[in-house]
Amino acid sequence: MVNIDTVYQKVLALANKEQRGYITPQEFNLMADKAQMEIFENYFHDMKMAYLKPKNESVYSDDMEILSEKMQVFRAKDLNNNIITGDGTGSSTNVISLSNLQVPIYRLDSIVYNWTKDLTFYNPATADADGNPTEPEVISSNTVYYQSEVLELTKKENNLAESHPLTKATKSRPTFVRHGNNTIRFYPTPGPNDSLSFYYWRKPTSPRWGYVVANQKALYNLHTSMNFEIHVSEEENLVTRILALSGVIINNPGLVQIAMADKASTKQDQND
Repeated sequence: MVNIDTVYQKVLALANKEQRGYITPQEFNLMADKAQMEIFENYFHDMKMAYLKPKNESVYSDDMEILSEKMQVFRAKDLNNNIITGDGTGSSTNVISLSNLQVPIYRLDSIVYNWTKDLTFYNPATADADGNPTEPEVISSNTVYYQSEVLELTKKENNLAESHPLTKATKSRPTFVRHGNNTIRFYPTPGPNDSLSFYYWRKPTSPRWGYVVANQKALYNLHTSMNFEIHVSEEENLVTRILALSGVIINNPGLVQIAMADKASTKQDQND
């Protein structure tokens, strides 16, 4: 993570050069949260572009590896380990609310369907001395646990798939369709003892530069502060983005231009 006070002091030093203006802690905290969310959201777009670039075997220069390292801290599994979709009375529903997660999701990553199947093994049927067939003898009976990753379909794709028995969703090949932002419809309807595990991307914790006032001056307070949660390599990117936002607040177009030029130069260096 990135230290909040280090970023704030850099922003103040650069913004106050030649008396451009002062940025209050309240203004900085608002801009810090916005800058962090902009960087975090760009990870998903950068990941898409990284798929199109030539790959290499070095973890230090491959874009996919770099982004994966930055993003993994935000990938989480629902805190209950699963969401029970059945009601425990023998009936189930295939309409599932994502709001049941204890931590609100930012983007859904994947869903895993957890289900069981009872398997019974028999000895082959035999015949008695008179030649009459006997009942197969039960050797063992076990419950086997399975996990299947759920495939996301559009409503149109799902209607086509469900209309034919060969493409219809099964427990070993489950699907889901989104209905709004917080509701999905799962196929097939899960059993009362089945469950779903949700893997998702959570939002970064909002940063906060905490302070106490002494002699009419704001002093950094470690105990009430919250550092940036994004990767430590993003420190200079944060400073640049906050400076650009600061230029708007203190009405200094020159500061915005300097920050944007620095951002463009850094981006160009990374792409070369």
